[in-house]
Amino acid sequence: MSRLKSVLAYTAAVLALLIALATFTGMDSFGRKLVSVTGIKVSPWMIGGEVVSVIEHEGYQTVIHRPVFDGLFSERKKGMLQIDWTPQQGLPARVDELIDFDRDGKDDFHIVLNPESNKAGLEAINPRVVSIEGCYTLKDGRAARLSLYHD
Repeated sequence: MSRLKSVLAYTAAVLALLIALATFTGMDSFGRKLVSVTGIKVSPWMIGGEVVSVIEHEGYQTVIHRPVFDGLFSERKKGMLQIDWTPQQGLPARVDELIDFDRDGKDDFHIVLNPESNKAGLEAINPRVVSIEGCYTLKDGRAARLSLYHD
């Protein structure tokens, strides 16, 4: 009886070890499958929302994301807008642009980005545009987030 208990205990320990190893080695694929099955999405507050327009320049592009006002139950009054410039190696020493983020045909703000220092200046034209929240380094470019107010 004592020998049977030992064999069962060692078998259980080996199985537990195998399950733990399989979990850690397959964590990425298990996670992806779990996300695809449940339909979970990354919050637009983290990734900047969907891309609504791309402005092509010589050597780089300006990517404008949708304004994000998403809240847990309803829209927030304060939101953000993310602008990306990619690829990094194509960016000029100074990016100077007028942006129409709401696509009404009128420029909403003037932004000047220094990719080397990763600092930006903002001149708001539309009263909904408040300030620059920050400038960020992306995998292959730069991004700036702006604070917005909802109408």
